Amino acid sequence: MSNWNLNWLVIICFFLSQFVCFAQVDEESQFSDTTVIPAKVLLVVPPFQRILADTLSIGEFDELVIDSYCARQMPAVYDALHSFQTRQMDNFGGHLNDKVNLGLENIRKKGFKSDVKQFYIQIDPKTLTVYWIAVVGPSTDGKCYVRVDSRGSAGGGLPAVLKQLNRMHGYYPTLAEVKFYELNENVIKCFNWNGDTLKEFTSFVNIQQHFFKYADAQIGLSISLEEYTKKYPFHTSGNNLPGTKNRPPVTYNSKKYKVKSGDTLSEIAQKYHTSVAKIKKANGLRSNTIQIGQVLKIPR
Repeated sequence: MSNWNLNWLVIICFFLSQFVCFAQVDEESQFSDTTVIPAKVLLVVPPFQRILADTLSIGEFDELVIDSYCARQMPAVYDALHSFQTRQMDNFGGHLNDKVNLGLENIRKKGFKSDVKQFYIQIDPKTLTVYWIAVVGPSTDGKCYVRVDSRGSAGGGLPAVLKQLNRMHGYYPTLAEVKFYELNENVIKCFNWNGDTLKEFTSFVNIQQHFFKYADAQIGLSISLEEYTKKYPFHTSGNNLPGTKNRPPVTYNSKKYKVKSGDTLSEIAQKYHTSVAKIKKANGLRSNTIQIGQVLKIPR
């Protein structure tokens, strides 16, 4: 074979080898594309804008009940975040229900049947602050709503909420419940559950809370509004309200304890493996103050 022909053969073989290499690289890149694990999607926290009370339209005799609370420094921060009333482990919470119930009583003291007419909850994920507004005022449906209560969950979803409701309704055996607000919000997780700031925001915590108002049908029939307001202030236990009990009342399985010098509610709760909130609820206490010789029911 001449040198000229040999040179052309070498050139042809070189180009064929490069074509095969390119084909192999292309095959490998296609395979690689189908096996790459996608990166977590980073979530952007939108700007937080509070509802301003002065932008709400309210009636002549309506009242605003406004407050907030922050879970940032509390243990189990997202559990604390949905403690709209109080949580059992440490009595932390916004005491929202108590404050709205007091607002409803103020409307009754004006001579009107009371109702919750507007209700708003906002959660700021970057500060773990809950802001809420309730507008209470004269009822427009003829019913008198005398209590508000709620149950919820952080991350447990709807089943975790529903299993709590029957027991809650049992605390008000003479009243009729109406759900008036349902919170179901996916809060961008800016912290871990210990309250440490996360570098990247890639997940949510679902916060759910169902709010109910309870009407007393006997007001204006067997008892006047004025008499009811005087005899049964807003902190009266639901079991102690008058009237026919339409469901079995919820009772505490409790023992009794006589308060001694130096006792505190937190020490008593710790001794009997219960919570301050449960002791206060079982005894109708509005504060943590107790007296020497006072006999307390200790719920289990």
